[in-house]
Amino acid sequence: MYTGAVFTLVTIGFFFLYLLNSKENYFLIVRVYNVVDYSLLVYFFSLYIRNKLVKSLILFSIAIYFVFCLISYLTAQVPEMPFVPFTVGHILLLIILIYYFFEVMQESVIEPIYQKAIFWICVAFIINSAGNFFLFLYSKNSFNDNLFKEQYTLIYTTVTVLKNLLLCIAISMKEKKENPLQNNFIDVDLDSFKPIKKQN
Repeated sequence: MYTGAVFTLVTIGFFFLYLLNSKENYFLIVRVYNVVDYSLLVYFFSLYIRNKLVKSLILFSIAIYFVFCLISYLTAQVPEMPFVPFTVGHILLLIILIYYFFEVMQESVIEPIYQKAIFWICVAFIINSAGNFFLFLYSKNSFNDNLFKEQYTLIYTTVTVLKNLLLCIAISMKEKKENPLQNNFIDVDLDSFKPIKKQN
């Protein structure tokens, strides 16, 4: 679902930008993409959060983020890239991912966490969010500079490629479905215990 939504919105955005040469509609699609991307990722990661209160707050953040993005869109004087909503979204996603790892560290885990697909997915989006956070923050005032645009493209492309490589690793992970303790279980019947007989 996430891949389909992202592919559809990116295709529509490129259609408006390169075929119709309509930057206003392109910026609107980017804003829609921003909200959909954040909402789907937050929902996905909330499935792995055990604390019910935190999970509720995380899901509620989707509504707050939507309202924030809507206010940003309505108060924008001219159609522009939503760098501030991008930045806020990456901060919130980083907080959620760090909390997830905090919960994992509290558990007694027998299977190493790096053998699970969710670990690589989290690492991929941590790198993506951390790598793009300062980029989007700085882009608000410097995006019209041609030299900065080249640096922006390089940094954004590098971070995106790293994220996608880690997601490929996550897809290739094969998690064990059986209980790790099951193979090491020792069947001891304490009811059949008999004292050791003395040998003559």
